[in-house]
Amino acid sequence: EPECLIPLTVGCRQVVLVGDHCQLGPVITCKKAAKAGLTQSLFERFVLLGIRPIRLQVQYRMHPALSAFPSNVFYEGSLQNGVTVEDRCKEIGFPWPNPDRPMFFY
Repeated sequence: EPECLIPLTVGCRQVVLVGDHCQLGPVITCKKAAKAGLTQSLFERFVLLGIRPIRLQVQYRMHPALSAFPSNVFYEGSLQNGVTVEDRCKEIGFPWPNPDRPMFFY
């Protein structure tokens, strides 16, 4: 975040920040930094100041069974999947414990 502040304070005309204020926030282990307000991300501060983020509506990285959680918890169910379950099914060479779930914990 401090690296982002340099162009913002020296007069840049436009800035594009890529990230997501709804998910993983900063991990602060220093108590002094936490007291200084660094537990809140730059994105969160911009949103609180009234700057409205532009969010992508379609995700392609996660299996639909995995993307259901962030869609429902962070985005009121509005996150769409760009790739279907059928598009993701491939032969993987070993018997998957539950073919309907793309997760496996050992």
